[in-house]
Amino acid sequence: MFPLAGKKFPENPDELAGSIREALSQVLSIPKNGSAVLVDAPKFPAVKKMKVDLDGASVRAASPPPPPKPSGKREPGISVSQLEVTARPIKYESSKVNVQLKGSGLEFEFAKDKKGAPILVLTDADDGNVDLKIDKADIQSLALAAASAAAKEQGVSIKDVKVNLKSEGKRSVAADVRVDARKLMVSGAVHLKGKLDIDDELNATLSDLECTGEGMVGSVVAKFVQPKIKAYNGRKIPLVAFSLGDVALRDLQIDAKSGLHITARFGNSA
Repeated sequence: MFPLAGKKFPENPDELAGSIREALSQVLSIPKNGSAVLVDAPKFPAVKKMKVDLDGASVRAASPPPPPKPSGKREPGISVSQLEVTARPIKYESSKVNVQLKGSGLEFEFAKDKKGAPILVLTDADDGNVDLKIDKADIQSLALAAASAAAKEQGVSIKDVKVNLKSEGKRSVAADVRVDARKLMVSGAVHLKGKLDIDDELNATLSDLECTGEGMVGSVVAKFVQPKIKAYNGRKIPLVAFSLGDVALRDLQIDAKSGLHITARFGNSA
């Protein structure tokens, strides 16, 4: 599923490419030297190949925007023989996420969201796969930035952050974050624990969040952080800026050995 710019649905390949590009540029900073969206469609609305290149793009918003959702009546859209979406990487604050999606034999419908903005909804596919990877270093960088912002309010400096991830079933990851902190000449540590559950739209839902401290500084920080992280229990975080519309993921697997690596397939092929 892709957001579309403007008020009306595109009627030719150039309008489709421009509409997707403009809509994505509202939430992403796309490199100027990137062609971003290419549509090969001599017999539009039959599209031979569509490629969305978001390599090096950055999320503009303070938090990743949720994928668009259709509302109301739909209209016939386009068919795409080959689709490729790459974001290697896409940047969010100080971290990077590598995303690749490939699909064949895809069918899309035109729809509008609750605000009346046009969107392109995936309704069927022969075959496809999704690959998403966040390196451990990028997860630690993001955790360090978040911890530093929270600790600053207490006059505490963060010295180090270590993140350990462990797969728990096919769609869950347990996270254990140790934060070494210092205030004046006194040191301490804070432990943050929680769980991520990944759904069919590649959203990560946070749960079981808790914070404990070691030493005087750690205890002070933990006491301050614990009530704040409670608000994040149940929060859903989109890992990608698009969704698969009416098509469900299958064979989803999570590897947490060197970061967070999620792979999945979709479509009618067995």
